[in-house]
Amino acid sequence: MTTHRLSLEELAGADKQERMNIFRRYFAASRYNRLLIQQALVRSAQDGALVSKVREMERAHDKDFIDTVKALKKNEYFEEFLVAVKEEDGALVKIIEAYDKRMNRS
Repeated sequence: MTTHRLSLEELAGADKQERMNIFRRYFAASRYNRLLIQQALVRSAQDGALVSKVREMERAHDKDFIDTVKALKKNEYFEEFLVAVKEEDGALVKIIEAYDKRMNRS
């Protein structure tokens, strides 16, 4: 999995627009990691040993997000992060809607 840890030092050295780009990269890495987790899950049908890897990947992914939110709540960037959260949520809604349309056509 790819980790894109948010660095408070990196955020401090960036202007508001660059911080939004940093948050966008964080969410892009998160979506990428979810795809890797899904791939490992699918492959676990052929290789049962992957089940524990899937669990570990999910745990690490979730922990990273929870830790990120906790760290950002303790500093001045949390409100900006929430703007990025809303943007990401909107993007996810569009992706889900596209899948819903494709799945309902079948």
